Amino acid sequence: MATEREQDHERIRAVCAQLPLIDAHAHNVVALDSSLPFLQCFSEARGHEALSSVPHSLSFQRSLQDLADLYGCEPSLAAIEQFRKTEGLASISEKCFDAANIEFVLLDDGLTMDKMVSLGWHRKYIPGVHRVLRIETVAEAILNQVVAFKSIAAYRSGLRINPLVSAQESENGLFDNLRAGSPVRVSNKALIDFIFLRALEVATSRDVPLQIHTGFGDKDLQLELANPLHLRAVLECPSFATARVVLLHGSYPFMREASYLASVYPQVHLDFGLVVPKLSVRGMRCAVSDLMDLAPVNKIMFSTDGYAFPETFFLGAKWSRDILARVLIEAYDNGDMPINEALAAADGILGRNALEFYKLEGRGGFSASTDSLSKLNQTAGFGVMERTPSFQPRLPPSLRTLPQGKSFKDGQNAQSLPGSPRAPKVDVLADDKVVDPVVAEKDAHEGVVVKHVRLLFADASGQRRCRVVPVKRYEGVVMDHGLGITQACMAMPSFTDSPVLNSGLTAIGEIRLMPDISTRRRLPWFPEHEIALVDMHSSPGTPWEYCPRATLRNVTQTLEREFGLTLRAGFESEFYLLKRVDGEKTWQGVDATPYCSSAGFNSASAILSEITSTLSSLGIQIEQMHCESGGGQFELAVGHFPCLEAADKLLLLREAVTAIAHKHQLRATFLPKYFKTGAGVGSHVHLSIWQGDQNVLMGKGSGSKHGMSKQGQEFMAGVLHHLPAIFAMTCPNPNSYARIQPDTWSGAYKCWGRDNREAPLRTASPPGCDADMVSNFELKSFDGCANPHLGLATLIAAGMDGLRNHLQLPEPTEVNPSLMKGEIERLPNSLIASVQAFEGDSVLCEALGKNLAKTIIAIRKAEVEYYKDKEDAEEFLVERF
Repeated sequence: MATEREQDHERIRAVCAQLPLIDAHAHNVVALDSSLPFLQCFSEARGHEALSSVPHSLSFQRSLQDLADLYGCEPSLAAIEQFRKTEGLASISEKCFDAANIEFVLLDDGLTMDKMVSLGWHRKYIPGVHRVLRIETVAEAILNQVVAFKSIAAYRSGLRINPLVSAQESENGLFDNLRAGSPVRVSNKALIDFIFLRALEVATSRDVPLQIHTGFGDKDLQLELANPLHLRAVLECPSFATARVVLLHGSYPFMREASYLASVYPQVHLDFGLVVPKLSVRGMRCAVSDLMDLAPVNKIMFSTDGYAFPETFFLGAKWSRDILARVLIEAYDNGDMPINEALAAADGILGRNALEFYKLEGRGGFSASTDSLSKLNQTAGFGVMERTPSFQPRLPPSLRTLPQGKSFKDGQNAQSLPGSPRAPKVDVLADDKVVDPVVAEKDAHEGVVVKHVRLLFADASGQRRCRVVPVKRYEGVVMDHGLGITQACMAMPSFTDSPVLNSGLTAIGEIRLMPDISTRRRLPWFPEHEIALVDMHSSPGTPWEYCPRATLRNVTQTLEREFGLTLRAGFESEFYLLKRVDGEKTWQGVDATPYCSSAGFNSASAILSEITSTLSSLGIQIEQMHCESGGGQFELAVGHFPCLEAADKLLLLREAVTAIAHKHQLRATFLPKYFKTGAGVGSHVHLSIWQGDQNVLMGKGSGSKHGMSKQGQEFMAGVLHHLPAIFAMTCPNPNSYARIQPDTWSGAYKCWGRDNREAPLRTASPPGCDADMVSNFELKSFDGCANPHLGLATLIAAGMDGLRNHLQLPEPTEVNPSLMKGEIERLPNSLIASVQAFEGDSVLCEALGKNLAKTIIAIRKAEVEYYKDKEDAEEFLVERF
């Protein structure tokens, strides 16, 4: 006989398996001859190249088997596509929707797709079909037909909605979008914020919910701006105190943040469609469990986020039933809720919560009322459905029952039962040959409790600094209110921890370090700690004018607002791995091998492998690596990202490389010139200019020259024009100028060239690009002492000056510029020279802000004075950089 606990487990499974569903968020189905590739049924990826990797995902393999069981065909993509073609849309829809057992669906028909069927078509398979109005697609004629509004601001400009945005700002934004030409796409942030706020006002006045896309999606989305915590400014507005909002998609990967918001704001409800079934089984369980950690269960709702293909509705329904059963059983076993509350939670999450929240009329089928629960106690859940699907799908593992008369014995689980359909985990991975590196990293730290969170920032001298707080205080206080630190932290040079004179900052006054929760990561080398990048605020919610991340964010937004452009950056980070020499105070390289040496790479392969694995777990993928010219010198190249993300990743890369080297009793240094006669160390940055998903640096059409578009030429001309002043940010230490010398591939002369590695600016055409087309340009004069946020901010400001004033590039330099003495300008060969250039550059000083510029100038001059007589300065600086 099964124990009482096992019987309760079965009752939870039965309720989850058999309840008719209220699907609170989905999209229209498309005809079978639609141009949409069927692979989009299994992934948010878009485009042929991205979709080609979908068959290697965990959810794809699982979903193929589910659909094969439903259709009675072979579990292959080809067999399922052939079945769909043979059977037709009506037949497969009947199978999918019958198996899903959905009673109501709320359809967002603002997602336009090729050959999309009407709302009425869906009523053949789902009794109740209601419309959700996507507010960015204005549709006043159907206002009286909708049961909810929806916003996709996360895709367009992010969730940092400005509650104070003015009508004038939005009007200017509208004109910007109209000037971009047809078809018009609403993308201006001020305009989107204004639309969002007015829609929320209307929704609140009509008591209609607003669904908000949060968390992950396809590649159009800037993930860090889809964090629901950015909505706090709106939620705090008194005018929206009675609003009703739904955070869609479980806010993945920000489930905890969403759960927190639902726990403290009465306006906030949650929906976990898309997270289920697009993640791995483990990922789905963790996501739904995280949502339930803080959020009241009556504020959590199910949806399939089905779209285009009837199969997406079936898979969403099937796995939502499974995963919710697993999570509720775990909560029941942990003592978080008694059995009657667990059953009521299932009823609420799978339908009743949405029924009441969206004010839908009626609900057939089973409801976990007191009378129903009493009957369920006697029947173990059988016979409680109003309508039974003609197809009984293969139940997921958590919904399978034990063989008659069987119960678990000590030391036995579902995997060890004879004939169990659940294979041991290692066999599944071995068969599928698919291992998610992020999941693998999490598994390695299973059971390790996070105790502290490091709050990381880089100061104006380029040094990485952090404050550390217990995780309980981080989540209870710091996430909302930040952590206090002296204002002087942004006026400290590399040689002392006191503010320099004439910086405008003193020991008097405090700011708040506000964590950017989207950057929070577990530290692979010390899993009891997590790390997060921080913004600096004068008070919570008010960015401080000296904050490097805010400065970069501001100029990035200006570039997009004025020109509709974004800049993407990818860094090549050089560093030395150093070891102590017995009896010596100095360091030496771990080897003496030359550039691209295979022997040097072999000798360091173990530590380099650990570094790349660590970076991968932090979300930083290495595109290539090799030995550099200095003995013990290596380079790691990272792909391109939006500037803020690229700068953040560079700081994390430096942090990780330093930590792994220390673990191996080595010193990693990014100092530009440690060895006086050895190769220097750079952090070369590759830059490309984008408009939407198009690289507009490439030369196409009229005005193109040198393989670059007119915009690309003007932007690069601005960078070249301001390069002497830019050096004060990208080469910010006196040591930097020992590296920038002629004939060292470091960029000592004011020029540019095509694949000319002696030029500071080099245009490039990587594999896959037309040989005559430029995909990006490289700035070689950027080193490991630079604060990457400030460096990129000055580059954007310089490029914008080129665009505003239509600056022109000179002809490219085709020879070694050191052979052209007298014909070409030498770039600053000392820090004081670049500081003087920066002081006289009103464009860059104004872009950074006059107060921040004043502080930076004071720091640079103090460092010039301090290091001018220090012959062994590198021995001190190697400890800092």
